[in-house]
Amino acid sequence: EDDSCLISEIERIYIDGDTICLLDRKKGGIFVYTSQGKLVSNINYYGKAPQEFSDVSAFSIDPHLNQICVYDMSSMKIKKYSYSGQFIKSYDTDVYVWDFAVLKDERNLFVHPYYARKVKYGIWMTDSLNNILKDFPLDIPEDDQFVFFNTHFNRRGDELFYYDRIYDRMMYMTSDTLYTLYSFDLKQRLSDELRAKDPATYRWENFAMMWNFSISPKYLLMNYYYYEQEKPYKWVLLNRNTNDIKIANNMINNMDSVQAETQSIFFLNERTWCRVIESTNPNNCNIALQIINLK
Repeated sequence: EDDSCLISEIERIYIDGDTICLLDRKKGGIFVYTSQGKLVSNINYYGKAPQEFSDVSAFSIDPHLNQICVYDMSSMKIKKYSYSGQFIKSYDTDVYVWDFAVLKDERNLFVHPYYARKVKYGIWMTDSLNNILKDFPLDIPEDDQFVFFNTHFNRRGDELFYYDRIYDRMMYMTSDTLYTLYSFDLKQRLSDELRAKDPATYRWENFAMMWNFSISPKYLLMNYYYYEQEKPYKWVLLNRNTNDIKIANNMINNMDSVQAETQSIFFLNERTWCRVIESTNPNNCNIALQIINLK
């Protein structure tokens, strides 16, 4: 079978040495490739069996054990698989979260970044038995229940950069540290007055949402979606040395002939980003990654 047409759209990428793990946005599951593009496994075990999951509510990798970790909100379980696709184990969790990361010694760093009356919220770390090891409470008012459903991690070893869409800020996390690295005012955070209203009544024409980001020692590159504009995507580049911000409508590749309209850009490591290139040929459904090496 031709394995080149399996992925419809990439939602998240993790890289671990020469292994690349991709989450397909349209329920194709998690694909594991070598850095040369050879398919290693496709973890798309949807179902009700012990080794299966109802949905990939969130996924992470454990680079210390070379494992894929799937959080299935429907069954309230975290299920683990080897990079080659074998089921390893499953364990229960008693929390509802939007995202998580697996750190050394199978510690789970959970994110539920908005106020919730009946379930735990904030950022906290547990072991595999659900014992809370550390709590990082977020300063979220109890009357503020507005939520963006997506959250965004970039990972560098056991350090994480987390973009808090709700409060328009970049946070830095380790197993024992949490602080705000940058705060922004790029029309993302709704006013307090709007946040108290029914979302169906919002007027979105002056509102933007952070879509994705990559961070390096010198730069922070973010992609924003601006509602109700003819060209909705804008690129925001922050120089981390000077704090200067540049905003552009396009990101132009001047290194080779491959150009793309796609707005998907991903962090691979602190000196490597990549952009998703989708084929315009109807007979070729390959998805390629355009590597961007930073100086």
